[in-house]
Amino acid sequence: MRECAHKFPITDFNYHSIALGEYTGRCAGLLNPSFHSLSRDYFKTEARQYSLAETVVFAVIMGTAVLPIVNGASAVMDLVRAIGGI
Repeated sequence: MRECAHKFPITDFNYHSIALGEYTGRCAGLLNPSFHSLSRDYFKTEARQYSLAETVVFAVIMGTAVLPIVNGASAVMDLVRAIGGI
């Protein structure tokens, strides 16, 4: 029997368990802020200055994406009419 030329690389793994100290498995929700409060703080301070510029860029991108979609739909309808489907 011939040995396979492709061998998996040898990995060095040393698993060490860690102690979690005083962790009891309870929910730590009081220590960690919720996603809602994090996003509220972000939009209150940082995102406000960029939101108008991002909205304009998003509108431009969406506007340029609509034209090829409408053109493609029109071409498909012309093809269907040409082969006698409608």
